[in-house]
Amino acid sequence: MFNNFEYRNIAFDNPHFSKMAHWLIITTCIILFFYATNTPEQNWDILGYAGSSVSIENSNDSHIHNYIYQELKEYSTDEEFKDLTDKYNYRRVMFEDVDAFNQQIPFYKIRIIFVLLIFALMKIGINIFAASHLLSAALVSGGYLAFYYAYKKSIHPMLWVSYPLFIIIFDVVNVAQTVTADSLAFFWMGLISFTLMNAHWKSLFFLLVSLTLVRTDMIILVALISGYLILSRTDLRFISIAIVLISLVLYFFVNHFVGNYGWSTVFHYVFITGMEATHPDEYSSFGISFKQYITAVITHIPLFISERTVLLFEILVFLQFLIWGLYHRKYFFSARKLLFELINSPVIVLTLISVIYVILHYAVFPILDSRFFVGQYIISTLGLLSIISSILKKFDSDSMTID
Repeated sequence: MFNNFEYRNIAFDNPHFSKMAHWLIITTCIILFFYATNTPEQNWDILGYAGSSVSIENSNDSHIHNYIYQELKEYSTDEEFKDLTDKYNYRRVMFEDVDAFNQQIPFYKIRIIFVLLIFALMKIGINIFAASHLLSAALVSGGYLAFYYAYKKSIHPMLWVSYPLFIIIFDVVNVAQTVTADSLAFFWMGLISFTLMNAHWKSLFFLLVSLTLVRTDMIILVALISGYLILSRTDLRFISIAIVLISLVLYFFVNHFVGNYGWSTVFHYVFITGMEATHPDEYSSFGISFKQYITAVITHIPLFISERTVLLFEILVFLQFLIWGLYHRKYFFSARKLLFELINSPVIVLTLISVIYVILHYAVFPILDSRFFVGQYIISTLGLLSIISSILKKFDSDSMTID
């Protein structure tokens, strides 16, 4: 009896272990931020986001182009500057052709919130490229912390030691080092997970409505979470339907406001031209044939088993559902009870939504770059740790009862 009590006290109830886990995450968060800001990687997207931010205040094409490349020359090393302006033909054209560069801006400006945040930092006197890196690092670090607080109550304190490892495995650190709106999407996913896990509905609704302004493709996630609420919460059905409708309005408004070319143009650029086309206006009316779409989808299916991060995601999800299923096997002959258990497990719901999101996102845009799904990948990780924790706690409680 004493030994079991002592184990339970140390493993689950001892505040010292909870504090250790807490400070481990806080420390890792700080290290992640400073590591990312001190080892930035200059991806070409940094120019697109910077150009989008400058265009808010001055829409003159020549001004935007000259400002961006002059600031880049002063900010970057000679090697980085050459890499971003001469490594590929595409980058060379962007550097030499004012019109070509400015035609890229709608691809980036559509990430409204991210662009506005860069603009705000620039207006208080921070170099636009330094501001971009600072923002990405801060958002990823904030997202890392948000996911911790979202799952804090459901994960055994000792298991949090593996959390920093998974942000490396799933390329979360790389997202912090580069400039991409995926950092904001990761942060938003952390906040959404926290509000859903803790039933903070008003905050969740705000996050869902604004999600289209984070990344327009995440309207898929809005539909999935709203659909879950419509099916599971009768008291939230009206507001959930309203969120979907508002998100659709925002989706079309944002696309129109920034002059975005639309899905078919992006699809054509990535899968037909191999990301080499330099003037999207020239092919924005081409459209995509059914054959071209199916070819792209089928061609990239092997990524589900060859891409390291995707394969690990699949393994973690499989293990999570396997353990959860075995734990709830007594309900297998009662679909109603099994569905009830599923609906009332936000951990499983978040994982299931993440899986469906990855599949639907691939169906719309058949590419599996890890940066698009870092939030979903971390949800799969924390979901598995939560399920393992619940089993451990149940096992420990049973041991106490027997003694």
